[in-house]
Amino acid sequence: MALVSGGRSTLNPNAPLYIPAAFRQVEDFSPEWWQLVTTFTWYHDFWLSQQQEDGAYYGEEDEFDGNDVVDLLPDSFDLDAGEDLAALDAQLEDFIQSYETQETGPKVTA
Repeated sequence: MALVSGGRSTLNPNAPLYIPAAFRQVEDFSPEWWQLVTTFTWYHDFWLSQQQEDGAYYGEEDEFDGNDVVDLLPDSFDLDAGEDLAALDAQLEDFIQSYETQETGPKVTA
């Protein structure tokens, strides 16, 4: 910020960010909160910093650092579709056969 008078600024560069009381009183995850978080980057950063200080979403006992997605994955994946896949395959075959029967059905000649 350029000074018009050319003198020194008396503002404290280390002062915490001023957040109006109306913004601090917004209920988390409300429509107003969502609008603030998506509209103002500084509010998004402020809200995250408050949550980290409170330990509400990132507890100190939790060793997850937010960078290792592998920690969020389950130990194994159950990819066995088994009977469900066989049933879907049979339904698809029935559908294809009924469609072909309708197209190649008896032709009426006049």
